[in-house]
Amino acid sequence: MNAVIDLGNGDSLQLEPARRALRLYPGAGGAQAELTLNISKVHDLVPGIAYQVNARVYVEDNTNRQQQRMLCDLHATNLVTPIVRAGTVQLSGFVTDEQVRVVEQLRGGGDLWLNLRLTTSSVEWQADSIPADQYQAPAISDEELEGLRQDALRRDDALRATTKFLTEKFGPLPSSAKVTFERPLTKQRTGDLRFDINAGEWASQLVHVQAGAFVELLVPLTRGADYTDAVTALREARELLRQGRIEPAIVEARKAVEQVRVAYGTQKLFAAAKEKTPRQRTLDERWAFMVEDLFSTMSGAGHKDPVTQDFEYTREDGEMLIIATAGMLKRLSAASTSL
Repeated sequence: MNAVIDLGNGDSLQLEPARRALRLYPGAGGAQAELTLNISKVHDLVPGIAYQVNARVYVEDNTNRQQQRMLCDLHATNLVTPIVRAGTVQLSGFVTDEQVRVVEQLRGGGDLWLNLRLTTSSVEWQADSIPADQYQAPAISDEELEGLRQDALRRDDALRATTKFLTEKFGPLPSSAKVTFERPLTKQRTGDLRFDINAGEWASQLVHVQAGAFVELLVPLTRGADYTDAVTALREARELLRQGRIEPAIVEARKAVEQVRVAYGTQKLFAAAKEKTPRQRTLDERWAFMVEDLFSTMSGAGHKDPVTQDFEYTREDGEMLIIATAGMLKRLSAASTSL
């Protein structure tokens, strides 16, 4: 995950995302985006060149990696003069609230994949030369000539300054000689950089700009492999949902709920509690109702009987059911460790 930009002089620039590269800050109607990149030269053959770095940012569609959406332009706030040892350059831009919502749809609950079209701009000196007999020395006074010489000396160009000084004072160089001079040229070079922002890291940035909220939930494995199959089913359900396969994801998550039903004996509790009013039900019975209702709701994705054949589940439905399943498994895990 790095970009190599050929400088055309035997050297190259290398750019890669810094650790925790992306930061979002609250803005009016959106968020300021700041991206930090590490930048260095491979050899630093021509030292002292300053670069302006810009990037056009694209976001990948996680369900179809061939599709990308343009997000925003980012621009470096300062010039950077890279050396062999890596430094950093910070790029800044703006994303709207609507763009944030589209990004959420594109990443589909997974990691956020960014593609940067990088552009580096620099002003570099181009050396040129012409035959001495074609060189027309400018009419210039001794005082002006001395000023030019002193200015060139201050820029560490003593040889060129001295040559020009001697030519002006004592006439043209031999016809076989050449007059060498430099002129500034603006150069642009491009490169591509693709990398991902971890889903949890992106979610924390959304919370920071008040564009969303998330609850981090880890479902641990306890007592050996007791619930390995259930956790595996939950992982598979998340991956299927990320691919946009909503009903298969719900069916897979239901496998995990089945283990919760068995572990808590919810069917028996549910049957006994149906005869009670909600106020009379014990806490275990109320949990049993939640598990059984969850299982029943998910069953509509796998069974197409006269009642469920017209059921349609949205992505948000799938997310809610999978998250609820994760909560049930975490509760079961905690209960099993205390037994």
